[in-house]
Amino acid sequence: MLAAALHEEMVPVASSMVVEAIDRDRPWVCAGEPMGLSARLGGVMEPGAVHRWIWLTQEGRAELHPGRTLQWKAPETAGRYAVHFQVCKDLGGRRVGVLAERIVEIEVRPCGLGERQESEPLRLSVTQRRQGVFLLQVSSQGGERIDAYAWDFGDGATATTAEPQIEHSYSLEGLGTNETRSFTVRVAARSSRGASLTATAFVVTRGAPPQEGPAPAELEVSRWSAQPDGGWRSDLVVRDVATDITWDRLERVTRYWDGGVEIDTRKWSELVRVEEGLERGGFRGYVLVSPSEAAPGTKQILDFLYGYDSTGQEVVISWSPYKSEVVPLPLEAVEPPRK
Repeated sequence: MLAAALHEEMVPVASSMVVEAIDRDRPWVCAGEPMGLSARLGGVMEPGAVHRWIWLTQEGRAELHPGRTLQWKAPETAGRYAVHFQVCKDLGGRRVGVLAERIVEIEVRPCGLGERQESEPLRLSVTQRRQGVFLLQVSSQGGERIDAYAWDFGDGATATTAEPQIEHSYSLEGLGTNETRSFTVRVAARSSRGASLTATAFVVTRGAPPQEGPAPAELEVSRWSAQPDGGWRSDLVVRDVATDITWDRLERVTRYWDGGVEIDTRKWSELVRVEEGLERGGFRGYVLVSPSEAAPGTKQILDFLYGYDSTGQEVVISWSPYKSEVVPLPLEAVEPPRK
């Protein structure tokens, strides 16, 4: 059904890759609310392999999202839904080779006001401080005193604190240039009344950027301009390319004010609109940011365009097609004063 909905032919391919587990940030989810998913992989990553999530909508259409993590929005109708995670590679035409796959079944419940996520007793947020270093913060509801927080950072390290926040550094050893790795962070807290509370979030680390050297091409980017539909447009010119470049994919990284990060990787031609081709892979064109991508809560969007030069070496250029200029006020700043 998935292959038919995507107009693909999925072909199993022998590989050492394996999907060890799918982590989730909650055991079930209310109808219409998001659930965080993250895939844990084993084996040796094959060149050209990509990660993707696929699921069927209630209308029978297939939804596809690239990357190892996913913020899956539950349908408005309660029930049980299957989400597929695949490691795959392009075999040409409509044939897609599936190197590894795992299916997670998600329970979606009808919820009352007191059961929805804004009423959860413990929430965990993630803020990246610098490369490989993250600030983890817990917020709690109900006003109960928390005596201690037990942290599991997902990389084998643990800690216990009396404060609801901690900074943790993740090793970048073994990560290739701009390669990503995800970790599942869990925190357990015990209230003064003895109640045990837990929360889960995901951290995505990225390998070191390439060392400084001659730029592979000259890039000109216009400041984003508002569009009639509420989106944003940035004009691009890539010229003076040092060697022939074949562009491959574009990675769009969305950073949110609450510290969350979302990575969306797609074919570069799906996001870059080329108006004129220039020499050696250069071009003149533009990218768009949709109104939903620039919705309230979005702090900044970063685009990374990847390709390969004539020797097979990876090249990357980047720009920012959107940055919010409005800092959201904390909730207490907008609440009316108590009488």
